[in-house]
Amino acid sequence: MMNTQVREGSGSSVVVEDGTIVIRIVAPVAVEDSGPGAAEVSRADRAALLNFAARADCFHGLVMWHRYQAAYSLYRARQAELEADPSVDAYTRLFDPQCQVASSYATVAGVGQYAGELFVDRAIACFERIPAIGRLMRDGILNVCWFVRAVEQTALVDDADLLAFIDAEIAHRLAGMGGLTANRVESTVAGIVAEHDPDAALLTREQVASSKKVSVTPVADGVSEMVIVGSTEDAAISLGAINALADRVCPFDPRTKQARRSDAATALLQQSQFTCLCERDDCVSELAPAQIDARRAQVMVHVVVRKETLDGVSQTPAYEDGVGPISAQHAREVVSRPDAVIRELDLDTVIADCTRHAGRYRPSAAVDTAARALFGTCTVAGCNRPAWKSDLDHVVEFDHVDPSAGGPTCLCNLNPKCRFHHGLKTHAEGWVDDQIVDANGVIWTEVTTPEGMTVRRQALNMWLLPELGHIQCNHGVSFGVSDSSATRPEMRHAESEPERGMTRTQAKHRYRMQMRAANRRRREVAVVADGEPPF
Repeated sequence: MMNTQVREGSGSSVVVEDGTIVIRIVAPVAVEDSGPGAAEVSRADRAALLNFAARADCFHGLVMWHRYQAAYSLYRARQAELEADPSVDAYTRLFDPQCQVASSYATVAGVGQYAGELFVDRAIACFERIPAIGRLMRDGILNVCWFVRAVEQTALVDDADLLAFIDAEIAHRLAGMGGLTANRVESTVAGIVAEHDPDAALLTREQVASSKKVSVTPVADGVSEMVIVGSTEDAAISLGAINALADRVCPFDPRTKQARRSDAATALLQQSQFTCLCERDDCVSELAPAQIDARRAQVMVHVVVRKETLDGVSQTPAYEDGVGPISAQHAREVVSRPDAVIRELDLDTVIADCTRHAGRYRPSAAVDTAARALFGTCTVAGCNRPAWKSDLDHVVEFDHVDPSAGGPTCLCNLNPKCRFHHGLKTHAEGWVDDQIVDANGVIWTEVTTPEGMTVRRQALNMWLLPELGHIQCNHGVSFGVSDSSATRPEMRHAESEPERGMTRTQAKHRYRMQMRAANRRRREVAVVADGEPPF
């Protein structure tokens, strides 16, 4: 009998012993009220509560894996029966083993035949097509939804040997990335499939391209929904043009953002005038044709692609901001557009700018581009805000008063965060982030919540830009460890006021550096105890 265990740091476990699934979930003591006692909950207790709320469903993948195994066993048994029965005729073969098992499953589960066939199809994929990815679901690394997307994204790979390689490559990369989200799983699978079997990715694109259409569906009395299916680039540019018009009404316009977008899109299609509906004499909307044209000219779609891919030497996929990996052929088609602009990112320029501009607040264009291309999205787990629509944040805060006491403006200390998470880190207490380059040149980010839970994950596009992890930074020992404990004279309080030993920024640096050091020590202890992640 198989003995499998999925473990969580909270003490919860799922064990399969002698054919029995034993689920043990440690439920922390919840706070009963919101009175004074609620504020006395320790940091450890809060971490336990958060871990339970966020991760208590870790057993779902294991249970689903065993459900798939049961369905697959039924399928194999039925298949063997039909293959061994010489009396099976063509009519019987119409109802193949998958169809028959799906019908039985659908009847007992109370679902339709289509849902039953989908379930059995995924069970077959779990054990025949992508077993390595299936084991990640069994071990709690992937949830059920992420596994289903992997099944769908690998469905067009028809070479058995190639599929086995892709399955192993996807499982290896996902197992070591950390901090997985639906977007990161989907992007990773799509990138590997596009790299090793471009035809599988291209066929999907061709199918989508052939289904380009405009459809109108009535929603309610007097209201209909218009859906336009087009390329991702054209969709992004179109949305940018709509926003360029819709976002320039005055603050007193009574419509919601989506209502303004709807009216702006209609105005653009009908070539009619879009106006602000505030009806105020002092309206400050910016809807003059010249203003609108200037904003539409700023709408851009960013694609990161290796030079050898553009030259046709390599089939390494590219990365489209807000979309994810795209095939090499797709990237070459995007570059061939008449409105495409190509700018080369030279690694020597990035290295030189990191050295020259480390003490400046704003990064150079090369460093800015490299940071956004490397991380792809907001670096807080679960947030998929595209990098070029996010702020570029100093992980260790830049000290405007004494730059040598703060974090350097360098690729090792910069990553994108959406406006919300940037503000949360800056103004809310207890949020700490860190950025680490390991001995293999892999760049990792860590985000620690106020409850003490740390999520560690690999930079999303290390597969595309591995060279960025091998840049040798040379900032000097002054960065982040200021020798000055006193505030600069021009920043001191008046003599009648108490003086601070350090500025707020310096105090924040010290606190966060202490927390980062504590997180690293805790992680090192965990590695010694449990081995390298994932556990």
